[in-house]
Amino acid sequence: MMHVLVPVNDRSDAECAAKHVIDRYLGQPVVLYLVNVQLPISKFVSRCVNHKQLEEFQKESGMEVLQPLIDKLDAAGISHQQKILVGYKAEAIAQFARQHYCDQIMVPKKRNSVFESLGLASISSQLRHLMGPKWQCDISELY
Repeated sequence: MMHVLVPVNDRSDAECAAKHVIDRYLGQPVVLYLVNVQLPISKFVSRCVNHKQLEEFQKESGMEVLQPLIDKLDAAGISHQQKILVGYKAEAIAQFARQHYCDQIMVPKKRNSVFESLGLASISSQLRHLMGPKWQCDISELY
């Protein structure tokens, strides 16, 4: 059975991902992981706010992003697991993919990004670098 990781950054990504995931995996046996990566809270803020409150805030923020995708997958009858990660996007996604033996990572395709024009790498290229050539994981820019 194929293990597929779908990282979702924002609500527009969730809408696009839903179409591609449903088109590709409807009726197929797949283990589907939906993740949202929340940036770590600065140490200054974490000194002033209760740790549990910060965790709850990050979880709620991540679930707000994932919910449109979850709703559409549920309606289509595609089973999935969701997880809110805390860290830096590419590093957290790569670590999750390794831990869960993912065969494919479906990332959003961003064209004409200001960051890429400045020479900064896209998430997909960062993932390719972090996963390395030995890891057999297809990183697909699909949505």
